[in-house]
Amino acid sequence: MSRKETLVDVFWERVNNTPERPAIMHKVGEQFRPVIWREHGRVVELVCGGLLNLGLMSGEQVAIMCQTKPEWTWSDLAILSCGAASVPVYPTLATNEVQYLLNNSDSVGIFVENLNQLNKVLAISNLPQKLRFIVVCDGVPAKKDERIRVITWQDLLKDGEVYLLAHPKDLPARIEGVKPEQLASIVYTSGTTGVPKGAMLLHSTFYSVCRAVSETVGFKTDDVSLSFLPLSHVYERVGGQFFAIYEGLTMAYAESMEKVPQNMMEVRPTVLNGVPRFYEKAYQRIQAEIRKMPKPQQYLIRWALALGRRAAKLKKDMQSSHDGSALAEHFYRAELRVADRIVFSKIRRRFGGRLRVMVSGAAPLASEVQGFFDTIGLPIVEGYGLTETAAPACCNVPDNNKPGTVGKPLPGVQVKIAEDGEIMIKGASVFAGYYKNEEATRQAFLDGWFLTGDIGELDGEGRLIIKDRKKDIIITAGGKHVAPQRIENMFKGDSLVSQILVYGDRRKFISALITLNRDAVFEFAKANGIAGDNYGELIQDARLVEAVEKAVNERNVELATFERVKKFKILENDFSIEADELTPTLKIKRKVVTEHYKTILDSFYDVEDLELQGLSDEDLKLSGLKASRSES
Repeated sequence: MSRKETLVDVFWERVNNTPERPAIMHKVGEQFRPVIWREHGRVVELVCGGLLNLGLMSGEQVAIMCQTKPEWTWSDLAILSCGAASVPVYPTLATNEVQYLLNNSDSVGIFVENLNQLNKVLAISNLPQKLRFIVVCDGVPAKKDERIRVITWQDLLKDGEVYLLAHPKDLPARIEGVKPEQLASIVYTSGTTGVPKGAMLLHSTFYSVCRAVSETVGFKTDDVSLSFLPLSHVYERVGGQFFAIYEGLTMAYAESMEKVPQNMMEVRPTVLNGVPRFYEKAYQRIQAEIRKMPKPQQYLIRWALALGRRAAKLKKDMQSSHDGSALAEHFYRAELRVADRIVFSKIRRRFGGRLRVMVSGAAPLASEVQGFFDTIGLPIVEGYGLTETAAPACCNVPDNNKPGTVGKPLPGVQVKIAEDGEIMIKGASVFAGYYKNEEATRQAFLDGWFLTGDIGELDGEGRLIIKDRKKDIIITAGGKHVAPQRIENMFKGDSLVSQILVYGDRRKFISALITLNRDAVFEFAKANGIAGDNYGELIQDARLVEAVEKAVNERNVELATFERVKKFKILENDFSIEADELTPTLKIKRKVVTEHYKTILDSFYDVEDLELQGLSDEDLKLSGLKASRSES
């Protein structure tokens, strides 16, 4: 294996070869400030010196519990450059979860974002025996803790500068000593199906993914990406941070998820990594703004969208039939220019006006949402991967995108489908096993193939289509197999619906929990003359319930009888990360949600026998439930 197949080598080559080019951007005061590679490298050097001063040894682990910001990247690159391995920890985790990860990973230190995160660690009654130090990135602790050394970010940098002057050969020796086959990171699974497991990812693992993506997707040296997803998740860490280093892109850090729309206008990115929930919310926000416009403007926009859809269909038909007639192409381009000039260019400016690569991963993207962005000239390419494959194993590309698939396997990755439909993966990007969990590692592989736990198929072109999670597949009491994600995805473009969880394993029929878009609820109330501003009361109004029922019935028509949602409940609160109902990449934790709402879910089936006795919808409403009319 080549000596240069580590991202540590790539990073320091960037620093030395392009020292004056912008490496990252972050908000300082009211403006985004660029940090050139020379400055970027100097901060990492100082953090390295600070870690060496704290006695960090090659082969040890250091955790990072911080939101996406420059300090996360500086800490990560310094840990790797010292020959140690980093352990991402989500800042949203509770104290007991943090304790488990620190213990299980044998971390000797942890970077925490602020004093709140520091207190979360110090709240652990029995600190892990191997934990020696805590670095606080922002804030100064009011008092010392006798159990462990706590140091501020600024003091770490000062100590690092002194150490590097006194020991000039130590850091170069550590960097030189980093090998491709060495452990780079222990990344814990999100725990949607149980206790988190620490996937061991090597330096060669990360390098192979970056190299494969670089060979597949065309990027430019002046590209700018906006990073807002958690760097604790392998998707953003590889697709954002590591790939920016590999390609020499400029990576801008969003201030927060809430400020992404504003930051996009300020940074004007050309590349964006997102999750379906981000694109769904953007789509719903645009649709809501359109509905608030005067009728003539609404008509103009919908006319333009219809033009764009028709032009896109014509283009697709031309491609599939290989008919390149000049007349057809003339009409296609003419219609698209009209729609683009009137509407699409204005919408694109809301995203900064320069986006050319938008990627979606971590969960399925609704076809309605993807179709909308494609129509306005912001095509989204979907990819597929897991923590255990260091994110992307398959990916579509902008010049050859096929919606409904997650693209072809990346170079060096092999994919095959097991007899039961499970996706199996082999290649250099597959992890080295679960840390201190030989049994889980053994169960994760079959004849050298990693068992993903996802159900899918390969189309005639070798592109992967994801069906659902193997453990999420519902088997009804009648023995029918139902893929819940497919049904849930059908609701993603609905203006009223925010989230939906489909339920019914070993039950006689399918039911659902539905949360609503708050802004859309108030908008619906105003449009329908419903008085009051109490959200809890508005969602119980018969007219709104009927509107949700209509949305359910419209989707049911497209489903087989055994897949149809027969009953649903509108919840007052949306699923959230804070309630531990969503992962940091906004995927629903089914096990947690079904446990939280077990009483409601059970009640769907408790009233089943009463229905058979002839009770009306009105009787069911009194119990707080709603039956869909599209019964079998």
